Amino acid sequence: MGYQFKQEESLASGVQRIAQEQLSQAICELQNPKRDRHQAIHEVRKQFKKLRGLIRLVCSGLGDDFSRLNIWYSAAGRRLSRVRDAESMLESLKKLSKRFSDSGHEALFSEFERKLLIRRQNIVEEWIDLDRELEKLSEQLEEARDSVGNWKIEGAVEKIISHGLKQTYQQGAKALKKIHRHPNDELLHDCRKASKNHLYHMRLIVDFWQPVISARIVELDRLNDLLGDDHDLAVMTQLVQNEERVLETSTDIDLLLKMIKQQREELQSAAFEIADRVYAEKPKAFARRMRTYWNLWQNQRSR
Repeated sequence: MGYQFKQEESLASGVQRIAQEQLSQAICELQNPKRDRHQAIHEVRKQFKKLRGLIRLVCSGLGDDFSRLNIWYSAAGRRLSRVRDAESMLESLKKLSKRFSDSGHEALFSEFERKLLIRRQNIVEEWIDLDRELEKLSEQLEEARDSVGNWKIEGAVEKIISHGLKQTYQQGAKALKKIHRHPNDELLHDCRKASKNHLYHMRLIVDFWQPVISARIVELDRLNDLLGDDHDLAVMTQLVQNEERVLETSTDIDLLLKMIKQQREELQSAAFEIADRVYAEKPKAFARRMRTYWNLWQNQRSR
């Protein structure tokens, strides 16, 4: 039925359905023998992030279970992060090479790509039994899926939804405000995480008012693409600076860093244009507006 609440179901039923669907998709990715392992890991980590976005939205209703679930899925995602991060570096380099495709630096990009491919393979080989680890994770996810029916969500539904929406929106607004004052990679990462959770929340409640929230989702998708690309380049900068032995090369590292810096400036400029509009409302006003949409949506159901 998709990653969104349905008008005919209760909040608890919707949360359980969505969680079970996400876990089923993750299990299918892990158990598909024809699936490329790097792509499977990428997709599974996305399912974990969507699950954490879901439980964040209803955190006040989950009570003590929220912390337990959030920690478990966060840890599960980190188990796969090193392999995925190595793959994302290759993807980021390809995007950078397209951006500077007319600069005559094909040899530079080609050599760094070769080094990053070797680095990725070394990481996979260092993980002695990746296949067994993925198999074990699949078994754990099957157990987690079976336990979703035991999740309890208690409290007034509109208050639970309003609290979750406000909390995540406020985190993004605060991070953005700090970035404008003292920009740094840590704050950009905080803004990226908050905007990603905000995107998940908008997808979950899109049926509250399709035309308006769908338009917001489009802009949030664009914002998260920009912030994600910027984050990958920040990680690449650290990699180039801190792993010179691994990436030992005769090409001009300073030139690569200069291109990364230019691309990051362009990405951040475009991201801030969107973010300033996404977070233009005060958190209380935003939460109040979404709460009104919820009430109108529920009133339609009872007619």
